[in-house]
Amino acid sequence: MQTFYLRIMCIIVHMTRKPITSLMEDIKKILEKHKELSIRQLSIKTKSQWRTIEKALETMKSLNVVKERKGNETERIERLFSLKK
Repeated sequence: MQTFYLRIMCIIVHMTRKPITSLMEDIKKILEKHKELSIRQLSIKTKSQWRTIEKALETMKSLNVVKERKGNETERIERLFSLKK
């Protein structure tokens, strides 16, 4: 019975949301280190959902913090983001 409650507590801890401003700061720090990443790569590194990262990047793009370009290394159309200089 005790392990059941421990599992529930672990699930609750993982379900907590990060404020969008905190997520944007994390994205900025990651892009400073890695230069250019896709939405999927950022979602993996921040452990956030793809759609949430996309919204944060769109907001950052409208604030002129990041820029976007289309990748051409793969067959799929890839959106790559990097910090503006």
